[in-house]
Amino acid sequence: MTLELRYGASNSIKLLTTERQTVRACSIAIPAIEDSLEQTLHTSLDKSIHFPAFKEIVFPEDTLAIAVGEGIPQTAQILQSLLDYIQKHTALSPNDITIVFANSTEAIAQNELQTLLDEFLFASLEFEVHNPDIPEELAYLTATLEGEPIRLNKTLVDADVVLPICTNLPNSIFGYAGFFHDLFPLYTETDTILRLRSKQNAEELTRDAGEAAGMLGVQYLIKVTPGNANTIHNITAGDTHSLQSAITAIANDVWNHPTNQAEISIGSISGSPTQQTWDNLARAYSALAKTTSPGGSIVLCTNIDGPLPGVIQLLSSNDATQNLHEQLKQHPEVDVQTAAEILRLRSEYHLYLLSHLNHDDVESIGLAHIESPDQINNLIQSAETINCVGDAHRSAFH
Repeated sequence: MTLELRYGASNSIKLLTTERQTVRACSIAIPAIEDSLEQTLHTSLDKSIHFPAFKEIVFPEDTLAIAVGEGIPQTAQILQSLLDYIQKHTALSPNDITIVFANSTEAIAQNELQTLLDEFLFASLEFEVHNPDIPEELAYLTATLEGEPIRLNKTLVDADVVLPICTNLPNSIFGYAGFFHDLFPLYTETDTILRLRSKQNAEELTRDAGEAAGMLGVQYLIKVTPGNANTIHNITAGDTHSLQSAITAIANDVWNHPTNQAEISIGSISGSPTQQTWDNLARAYSALAKTTSPGGSIVLCTNIDGPLPGVIQLLSSNDATQNLHEQLKQHPEVDVQTAAEILRLRSEYHLYLLSHLNHDDVESIGLAHIESPDQINNLIQSAETINCVGDAHRSAFH
């Protein structure tokens, strides 16, 4: 039996298994939207769930802030289709529209968008990359139940209308703040991001994200359910309260699977470089751990590249297991949650990584470096049970 697993932008590995092995595959071939992206998005905006059509809720001279979340497939094409809808069906001026990206990784889409838009239209728009380290670019909204301040991007706070474009994934994904994740903590300040990632309290994070969205006045948003790699499975727009139940069911249908543990689990992170992040690596390993027997092996296929982030380098310390949390207090970086999860999992499983990272860097943080896909087939030969999970960074198990 041959099973193909895609990873990176265009890579794939053919897993060779025998009839004596029990192989379970999840999220390998998720169907994509059937109509064109433009038609799908325009229909969603006109037939909003429990809300008027988008063209009926914006007016001339309104300022519109489009908040772009993280990990959204075809971001530039979605923005192009959205702007086309706005031009055809509303009286909004392009000069009153600001597209705000959550971080520099997501802002890569701006370059692609420039090639898709009319030159005059592109020049009329405002673009911003959220910077959580500049106090002047943040505005106070409210405080948490614990008294901690909630500050969000000032452009979003000051806009007449905020239109978030958000990913739609199972709420149980590691490090995910639930329905409003793409607003909070993505658009808050560094201190808040670090505090939330250090505590890793999913219930509090979800609660505070909802509070931030409510105080921002967000009643309407676009949810994008990813398919495999850079494809889109579903786009739905509508009332935030109604979508929280309807859209979650769509995410769970394609990305949430029953747990069935195996001796070895093989997963991937496919898609463009914007998907090849350390956050997604931690999410993928965390998901795969739930479908792997204690002490088993987890193999992750990615195209992650570049130097190790500073806090990830702390994992190479001899006393990392005992003192990581203390060290992290002295090295506050946003990858704290990722480092802690890798540290936890490497003590419970054998972690393997196929990537573009330096061999020595991978080994230094306690992972086994995979040189080529052939090694993976050698690993699975002796296993009786195997799980294969496409885009494990988007997958959840219950």
